[in-house]
Amino acid sequence: MLSLYDNKWKELEGGYRIPYDASIALRKLETSSNKQEIDSIFSELWNELHHQGDVGTASYYSVPHLIRIAKEKKLHDFNAIGLVTTIEIERHSDNPSLPEELETEYLHAIQNELPEIISQMMNESWDTTLTTVVLAALAVSKGHIELASAIIKMKDTDTLKEFLEKY
Repeated sequence: MLSLYDNKWKELEGGYRIPYDASIALRKLETSSNKQEIDSIFSELWNELHHQGDVGTASYYSVPHLIRIAKEKKLHDFNAIGLVTTIEIERHSDNPSLPEELETEYLHAIQNELPEIISQMMNESWDTTLTTVVLAALAVSKGHIELASAIIKMKDTDTLKEFLEKY
């Protein structure tokens, strides 16, 4: 895993396709215990790592760290799981390829560690948004990217109602 103190972070591009050093926000996330601060950090990460369907190499390098931090801190909300799931869905669109040197740890985090976070959450209450994101994350962890994308779209209640009316 790329150290959060490695200078390479300064060269990696985020969702705007310009350099974004995600290590700064990830280090803050790692040490923060204040919910408002954590929400603010996630707001920055959502904005910088994903923009209108675009993700970059900073997004990919962030995924194993996001999963690790979420697992260690028991961050059982929409943010960590949703951001990781969104990055993985968008990776399969018109976005940069996953760097070869990152592939093994990235895929391990998605396929093995993401479901572990979900299993930690099984006895908690979930609202519709979290339930939708968790279902999409499970689909992503099993390689069902199109299904995950469809599930994510169902978090919008109007889309869900429209779907249910049709079928």
